[in-house]
Amino acid sequence: MQENAFKENILPVIVLSTICLIVTLALAITYKVSNPVIEANAIEYATAARTQVLAEADAFTEYEGALIDGVDELYIANNGAGVVATTAYKGFGGLVTTMVGIDGDGKITGVTVTEHAETPGLGTKITDPEYLKRYIGVTEAPANHINDDKNIDAVSGATITSNAVYGCVHLAFIQLDDYKEASHG
Repeated sequence: MQENAFKENILPVIVLSTICLIVTLALAITYKVSNPVIEANAIEYATAARTQVLAEADAFTEYEGALIDGVDELYIANNGAGVVATTAYKGFGGLVTTMVGIDGDGKITGVTVTEHAETPGLGTKITDPEYLKRYIGVTEAPANHINDDKNIDAVSGATITSNAVYGCVHLAFIQLDDYKEASHG
């Protein structure tokens, strides 16, 4: 009777615990092997995106000063070509993250959307290069909302999402002003 109780009650616990231990060990090894590759790819992608929005830059140095809310990173071009800000602003489906390149004269050289959870087909139109070209050459985002700006139109049917990109650009200009003030006192 005791042998039967062992097979029914204890043996399955031992087998299941052993399987869990092996799977956990396999996941830990997979993470240890793949994580450096994932991190290297993320750095390469971010560098390529920065180069895309500020093509004149030769290389970038991360700004170590204070960042405003909504700005995740600020990189300064080593050759003085400008800055690239990584910004995030609330869209319809969640945060929209962009990289905004601004040259030394304070003009936008490029905008790219790096992350979003917007509605496929409608909200995703903000990633269209033709839409993002509207920002090139802009020297400020004077309004708080895209509907208040006479120069940049929202994507029809996706105003909240369009406003998220606009908000990201607005944050990049505010961060640029803070950076200039901090570095030139």
